[in-house]
Amino acid sequence: MTTNLGPTLGNGKICYVEIPALDIERSSKFYHHVFGWKLRTRGDGAIAFDDGINEVSGTWVLGRKSHTEQGLILSIMVDSVAETTTRIVAQKCKMVKDRSTETEVIAWFSDPAGNIIGLYQHPGGGDGKICYLEIPTDDTSRSARFYKAVFNWPVREDNNGNAAFDDGVGVVSGMWETGFTPSIEPGLMIYVMMDDVAATTETIKAAGGQIVQPIGADAPEITARFADPFGNVLGLYQPPKRA
Repeated sequence: MTTNLGPTLGNGKICYVEIPALDIERSSKFYHHVFGWKLRTRGDGAIAFDDGINEVSGTWVLGRKSHTEQGLILSIMVDSVAETTTRIVAQKCKMVKDRSTETEVIAWFSDPAGNIIGLYQHPGGGDGKICYLEIPTDDTSRSARFYKAVFNWPVREDNNGNAAFDDGVGVVSGMWETGFTPSIEPGLMIYVMMDDVAATTETIKAAGGQIVQPIGADAPEITARFADPFGNVLGLYQPPKRA
């Protein structure tokens, strides 16, 4: 499944990813060759990407700690984990964990900067799509309440005994994982699109989170960063108003 249309906009959408890199050219070529991500050069010279279905975009960032721990895990949908593994190894990167079950083929790999990223096999579902997010927690119910209160994400309690969610436009799904290390510093950064970032920061504080980077640091873009109740740091992004 691919689309040439622009990305879906919507309150609560997981929309943007910043990936730590040691060498931006090498990392960008890796994701392009392995997943077919479209690369583009922005006006400021930074290399940006669009995922396999043009729904989630992002960039690579120098000077951040690589995401080498079992913490916040972002997964990419592929037609075949076996074929993708071959491409990953050909790029001199390695597989780090097989998480497959009787019904699902799932694996983790380490990218050129050492970031741990997931693969999820779903033939015909959207090769190269950023599809899933696992969020560390020490209390699944508390985290589910927090994200529902802040982003109004639909929460499903029947996910094999775990709480699962869909983002605000149904493009990215995920779940909360106990036993994972909280991602407490801005390494791999996940941004959520909001109609009103200022109002969302107040909701975050009322729900038990903290604002760790207030609005203004990325001016003129309207962004902020917050820590959830377990300490995971994520970002907020407000799209420009259309004329």
